[in-house]
Amino acid sequence: MIDFIKEYFDKRIQLVKLESIGVLANVSSGLVHAMLLLVIGLFTLLMFSLALGFWLSDLLESKAYGFAIVGGIYTFFFIIYFLFGESSVDRLVKDKMVKLALDVEEDNEETINASEN
Repeated sequence: MIDFIKEYFDKRIQLVKLESIGVLANVSSGLVHAMLLLVIGLFTLLMFSLALGFWLSDLLESKAYGFAIVGGIYTFFFIIYFLFGESSVDRLVKDKMVKLALDVEEDNEETINASEN
């Protein structure tokens, strides 16, 4: 009986380790994916910002005014985000992380149920 209990706890510890590895793998994969999208998005935004700055510079015949307007646009977006969007983004990220963790847990339960049958 003691051997059975000992074996049960060993199996349970292995299961917790495997579940933790699964969650960590999904979170890491999601972070790498998000970072790649962020880098690509930032380069795209940089190119369009430069294009807009130069276009406004030609239109206004002043490089300082053209790029100042682009900077003003970004400042406006920053203020709007700071006032209204910070909590929404925070909630979205937390929901996504919980969903990833629960998806891994559901996959593990399906695997366990399939192996028992």
